[in-house]
Amino acid sequence: MNQEYYLQQLEEELVIALGCTEPVSVAFAAALARKEAGYDDPVESIELQASVNIYKNAMSVFIPGTNDMGAAMAAALGAVGGDPSLDLQVLQSIGEEDIVTARKLCAEGKVSLDLAPRGAPSLYIDVTVRTKDHRGRAVVAWKHDLVMELERDGVQTFLNDTSQVQGLTDSITVDDLRDIWDFATTVDVDKLDLIRQTIGLNDKIAVEGMSGSYGLEVGRSIAKACRGGKDVPDVECCSLSD
Repeated sequence: MNQEYYLQQLEEELVIALGCTEPVSVAFAAALARKEAGYDDPVESIELQASVNIYKNAMSVFIPGTNDMGAAMAAALGAVGGDPSLDLQVLQSIGEEDIVTARKLCAEGKVSLDLAPRGAPSLYIDVTVRTKDHRGRAVVAWKHDLVMELERDGVQTFLNDTSQVQGLTDSITVDDLRDIWDFATTVDVDKLDLIRQTIGLNDKIAVEGMSGSYGLEVGRSIAKACRGGKDVPDVECCSLSD
């Protein structure tokens, strides 16, 4: 069992994101496409192709810094004001003017949505951003921040090595489970600061989610049902609502 391998996996998988990963990954791809198109002229149109799960999961969650939902708005915000260098915190840089511009693009039908082509990975985002004179394209697939391809005016500027996706779809074997168990029960906890940070962030998100009306309000609804006298154990109720 290779502890360093699993520690590296944790580093790669536990990535801080500003907002739900589905709309944020759309914004990330759009920001990359805009960078390819350039910043000399404003965005004229955006074309988004994405897998079903991306659309589904983006429908009912707020986009950070706004009261808006949906993949179209996420793409517009990423293209208008996103900073691709921030990875999944791409929308940290947006301001009120960016929000207004993005809403205008959506309202005017300048953001088109389509399903990913048949055979595409279950996580697939393809964004084309057009300005007056240029066209940028970015493809993110397999993982929320894994850039597979970039184009400027139809010319490929980046193509990821397919070895990047090897192993992402492999099934977990019994031997893998044994290794994971051995790692979890023997690793030095001082090497798990990232997990501590993750627990802290998720706890803060859960507390905030219970204090306001966000998305589908699943946690608040479960907690309310428990307080209403439903026959649900307290521990189970708290676990579900968080």
